[in-house]
Amino acid sequence: MWADNASKIDMLSFEPYAELLHEMALSERINPLTIGLFGNWGSGKSTVLNLIDKKITAETNKNVVSIFVNAWMFEGYDDAKTALMEVILRTLEDNKGIKEKVGGALKKLKDRVDWFRLGGYALKKGTPLLLSAAFGNPIPILLEGLKTIIPKDQSQAEEKISQLLEMKEFLKDLPEDNVVQNIRKFREEFEQMMDDSGLDNLVIIIDDLDRCSPDRIIETMEAIKLFLSVKKTTFIIAIDEDVVSYAVQRKYPKIDDASLDISKDYIEKIVQMPIKIPELSDIEVKNYLLLLVCEMFLGEAHLDRLLSGLKERKVFVKGEIISQEEIRSILENEGNALDIVFKPGHNKEDFEMQLDVFGRVADVISTTLKGNPRQAKRFINTFYVRKKLSEIQSLELDLGILAKLMVLEYTNLDLFREMYSWHIANEGFARELAPLEKFSIDEEAQNIEEMKQLYSNAWFKPIVQHWLRVEPTQLSEMDLRPYFYLAKDSIKEKNISMLNLTAEERKWVNDICIDGLQETLRQQKIVEFNEADVDHSKIIKGIIAKYQTNKESILKILVKLYELFPIQREELMKEFKKMRKVEMSPTNVMLFNLVKRVNVQHYDDLKKYFIEEGIVEAELWDRVARR
Repeated sequence: MWADNASKIDMLSFEPYAELLHEMALSERINPLTIGLFGNWGSGKSTVLNLIDKKITAETNKNVVSIFVNAWMFEGYDDAKTALMEVILRTLEDNKGIKEKVGGALKKLKDRVDWFRLGGYALKKGTPLLLSAAFGNPIPILLEGLKTIIPKDQSQAEEKISQLLEMKEFLKDLPEDNVVQNIRKFREEFEQMMDDSGLDNLVIIIDDLDRCSPDRIIETMEAIKLFLSVKKTTFIIAIDEDVVSYAVQRKYPKIDDASLDISKDYIEKIVQMPIKIPELSDIEVKNYLLLLVCEMFLGEAHLDRLLSGLKERKVFVKGEIISQEEIRSILENEGNALDIVFKPGHNKEDFEMQLDVFGRVADVISTTLKGNPRQAKRFINTFYVRKKLSEIQSLELDLGILAKLMVLEYTNLDLFREMYSWHIANEGFARELAPLEKFSIDEEAQNIEEMKQLYSNAWFKPIVQHWLRVEPTQLSEMDLRPYFYLAKDSIKEKNISMLNLTAEERKWVNDICIDGLQETLRQQKIVEFNEADVDHSKIIKGIIAKYQTNKESILKILVKLYELFPIQREELMKEFKKMRKVEMSPTNVMLFNLVKRVNVQHYDDLKKYFIEEGIVEAELWDRVARR
């Protein structure tokens, strides 16, 4: 199993990025410098930061210090700016050598940080809060003010008051009405402290900033720009550019008709050197999956040797797929028998079998994972959780089938659920899959138009056709009950699961609502449903539950059900009225003409409701309704 956090091992070939950033961070010529390491969620930013920190820590020059900060820890603070400043100052103070040289300067800087923090309190509770703390008796105001802002009880409030009284003399010396002057003084004193400390460079590495709330993101970036970016400092910030852009746009809304991209300009003002981590290619995702398997089986020294061997052969640079033969060759070249390179409890046979399993399905799943290492890790973790559950319950599984079904689950959950309904109807065997499997191998064997009359269009997408051809084939002949049993969490839909539908009822819901089904075939299914001897009320509730998650495609189904099932019309009217303005397209307005043909009163009621609530304009409704 793999933790859902940064890796200490470079299995993504990020070493060149780490080396580049390491060199830039230590360059005297270009500091002060703020480097932005841009990448999407789960792209590997934290792994690169760990590699950089490891390189700086290993520096022989002890006058270079790195501080690794997780920005997420500022979420509980009232002011992220002062929290970041305090973390940096306290870390420097913990270094005995630095404290001996500039301990007094660090204490003075910490006092200034406290002043800025108090200034933040004053803004929230009124200027008298700060003035009374500095020049008068603070207890009457602070006892109520601080209790409502920071402390949770009386004792915490009194403790805060005690701290303020100790700072009284310091506060008197500061011009409380000139924040700009105090920012300037802090910068000057911080820069002087850096000169006196004897440090050549202070590298502050900030991770997980994009997990913070928008306010915390802005406060942290402002702290860097306003207070801390001085000579001999380098900041390396890992961020998702889209998340930070959203935070900036929320803080500084764009002026109407203005062409200025505020978020872009803001980021460029803070970050002088942007470095973007690209998404992994499909080949790189496939290699990463195989290396995750290697990490599970191999001892650390042997894994390091394998990665070094692959880099020496320039496998990553050339964009080649790692082969089992290449892995075996590198490990055996160590001069050891292959059997002794494995961790306790692991062996060669399982290792090669699992490499083979993931080698077969990786082509399909790599496209679905969209170049994201964290998603790849979660996929393989889910695989091993299900594998372990099967062992605990003595279920006999073919790991190839388990992996292949999981790929469909990740690639198209609706098709996975359709297969589930097929296997329920046929005592564990998805018989309906057989024609699709045959078609994927020989398209000329069957007429595609005839096939599309029977199956959803989604089954004919290239990625799904590829999935059908992946070994093991002929899943239609396999008993799939243990595999779907292990995937219960994906089969159950939150809203539907509460309805206690039988397998047959669930199959009706899936057959009618399946995505990509040709409209003529769907209408035929609805007619068959109307004529079937089933509990129509429960199944319609299941369809409504589906509608909550996919309104655009299922509204047409509900309108048809409104026509066929008079007893359900009042319930369906309630669902129609839940539509939002963004969902009321001309196409959807026109659908309600069918309601008009069946019940004019209901139609007029809908029209009045939508117009009065501002969901649709009267002119649009009338224009579309006349078509």
